Amino acid sequence: MKMRIKVLSILAGELVFMTMVITLVLLTLHTHDLRSLIVGIIAIIFCIWMYASPLSIMKLVIKTKSVKYMPFWLSFTGFLNGVCWTSYALIKIDIFLLIPNGLGAILGLLQLLLYAFYYNRKAIEEHENKKENVEMVV
Repeated sequence: MKMRIKVLSILAGELVFMTMVITLVLLTLHTHDLRSLIVGIIAIIFCIWMYASPLSIMKLVIKTKSVKYMPFWLSFTGFLNGVCWTSYALIKIDIFLLIPNGLGAILGLLQLLLYAFYYNRKAIEEHENKKENVEMVV
């Protein structure tokens, strides 16, 4: 129940924030270019935040040497999403899409490399430790 209230509070906060941004942009900025610039900067910040959020999980993967806490398909689709939007941004020459999604593609690739490096590593190490223990007993 506490988690549900927390999620609803965050959702309400996002709704209030977006309402404030829309209202302020429409009432105070009178040109399309200026409105696009401000909303684009806000979108870049949140998109980078979205792509950077798995960094704490990546740290945990390195610390524990296990990909147990990093879902593969989330990393994979994040990488593909970043690559697709980066490609589109390069075709259209859109800096607002290129910066966060290019960074997202790079971070997604790092997650996949980390996944490949640490996948099943813990199980292999445990198997080798058991093998050494058996050899010592014999």
